[in-house]
Amino acid sequence: MQLIVFKLKERFYGFTTEDIEEITTTLKETVIPQGPSWTKGLINLRGQIMTLIDLEALLNGSSASEELWYNNTIIVNTDDNPLALMVGKVIGVTDITEEQVHKNEDEEDTLVSGYVSAYNEMVSIIQINSILKEKEEVA
Repeated sequence: MQLIVFKLKERFYGFTTEDIEEITTTLKETVIPQGPSWTKGLINLRGQIMTLIDLEALLNGSSASEELWYNNTIIVNTDDNPLALMVGKVIGVTDITEEQVHKNEDEEDTLVSGYVSAYNEMVSIIQINSILKEKEEVA
């Protein structure tokens, strides 16, 4: 499987490329009043409106407003509407096998399914479906 690897502040994360539509630069958002803390707002990408999600806030609970770390947006296809995920530097795309993945045994952390070594770093693998489930529970 292919894994796209990116940074969120000082940590490395990745998810499979199967649902990725594109990677673009930062996008100007329109803030949603009283939205979840990890939702930065709505964006308009070539006429398509989608939710901009702050992955750093969703995964680690910290706010992106502390410092400028967000410089890429990953557009993810979903059954409903695409989502825009705020990420830092995109490191690259790498091929991994299931055997290389160390499964996450922590049942409390449902967003990170496992870990893999890539680009000389330990990369936390995020399940896109878990992000979508988290989004649906709040909605």
